Amino acid sequence: MKPLNKLGEHKMEDGSVWELWERDNELSLQLDGMPCASSFTYGSEQSMAEIATSPITRASQPQILIAGLGLGYGLAKAMECLPREKAKFIVAEPIPAIIEWNRSYGENRALWEDRRVSAEAVHAAELCRKRTGSLHAILLRHVHARCEMKLGDAQAYFNALKGGSLLAISVAKKDKRLESTLMRAGFEVSTTPVPASAKGKQQRMHTIVLARRGRFVPFAERQQG
Repeated sequence: MKPLNKLGEHKMEDGSVWELWERDNELSLQLDGMPCASSFTYGSEQSMAEIATSPITRASQPQILIAGLGLGYGLAKAMECLPREKAKFIVAEPIPAIIEWNRSYGENRALWEDRRVSAEAVHAAELCRKRTGSLHAILLRHVHARCEMKLGDAQAYFNALKGGSLLAISVAKKDKRLESTLMRAGFEVSTTPVPASAKGKQQRMHTIVLARRGRFVPFAERQQG
């Protein structure tokens, strides 16, 4: 068996520890020893990006918020789906070390040379409070069974989106409390199951929570109006 190598460690003020590990070119991002992202399991992140960007593929200057970076697979897929020259991909990642690890390691590090990508070491909701009505989509990766989202944060996401745009959240399984919080914030909410990974023999599923701000009007209808 090939050796397990620690590439980085970051201690939080509350005592929790983020670590980046590598074995045989496979990366694992861990919090207190629990995997939070890996270069083996990222299928749901790609599905989330595809779904969230599908209504806006014709937008000339889409602005996408990546809420929680992981190992960059959601960002990479969003950029693939929206290859527009004037697109903007804003990463909100409150752990600066995770941003630096993405710049230094893994198959997505080349993305950081693209001028359309920027990063801010803040919580996504905090950033959204400064971007009312400016975002075309928000991708929020969450790896735990329950996403403890406050109503005020959900409202910040709602207010930051343009009409008809999507907040997409990847979670390990369905979360009725999260869905209720999003609906109280004004979103229309639905869910869809997707494979957690395209690799491996066992088909483990994640859930994509789709929160839409109102009805999306297709570009053809806008032109007719």
